[in-house]
Amino acid sequence: MTNPATRTVINLRQLEVLRAVMRYRTTTGAAEELGMSQPAVSNAIKLAEAKVGVALFDRISNRLQPTADAQLLLADAEPLFRLHEAIQRKAWDLRTGRAGVLRIASTAELSQMLVPGVLRLLQDAHPDVRIALETVRMDELLESVESGSADIGMAMRPPPRPSLVREVLIESELMCLCPPNDPLANMPVLTPFDVQGRDTIGPASGSPLGVLLDAAFERFGERYSPGIEARFSNVAAPLVEQGLGIAFVDELTARHRPQADYSVHRFSPRVPIKVCALVLRDRPVQRMTKAFLELAREFLQARLNTGPATPGVP
Repeated sequence: MTNPATRTVINLRQLEVLRAVMRYRTTTGAAEELGMSQPAVSNAIKLAEAKVGVALFDRISNRLQPTADAQLLLADAEPLFRLHEAIQRKAWDLRTGRAGVLRIASTAELSQMLVPGVLRLLQDAHPDVRIALETVRMDELLESVESGSADIGMAMRPPPRPSLVREVLIESELMCLCPPNDPLANMPVLTPFDVQGRDTIGPASGSPLGVLLDAAFERFGERYSPGIEARFSNVAAPLVEQGLGIAFVDELTARHRPQADYSVHRFSPRVPIKVCALVLRDRPVQRMTKAFLELAREFLQARLNTGPATPGVP
């Protein structure tokens, strides 16, 4: 006799249906995404609710509102979807002959400031290498590497994860960008006191990098409160060129455009920003991933180890 504890209550396909309905709040929208008929989606919901034994959606004004039980179930199921997507990609790679592809997940700044230059070097050395690059948020990056969807993740100051090895490629620092013809343009180093009362651009107070800026400003008896919150440094830099304020950015962004129409300044007290690569802890690192890592380290050392910043010259 089958043990009730091992009996399948809900399968992956039913979870996919529930996930799509939760996203669209209608069976019609879910059906379009999944390539199913609307009645088939409705029946899948009814079957899942019957097997699980609880209501998963409340019907309110022709919309399907997920219950707390549904949200709990789908939250626990999310790692399954990530793993399933990774297996689907691997199967597609095998089918299309792309089994040797290097999959990279990167945050926005590094996708613009670091990865293109490293890929140029990689393809010069390995012309047959095939690349898949995705620009994602930090949480998605960590999940992509953990699930195996990405071979390597590239990020600044990533939070620790027990399943991941975090390799520091270089330790850079926070820097300031000043608009054209700014009164502070001739000062090589700026402090929280210098920017007091000025329009500033930077990460939100309380964000991972914002917490470090909060502490730096407190040491000078000042309060960090950016007039424009910009999550990504590569977004903040163009705002400075428009004269919208003084920005706090990472060093790679500051040095990326030597002819940019802003001046570049070190920030005191020093706020370190580690540029890191992430790989799975319990999986051997493939040869092409190692090559990418080594080239990324060389690229960063050449780009950032250039001595003190000179006003106007990143």
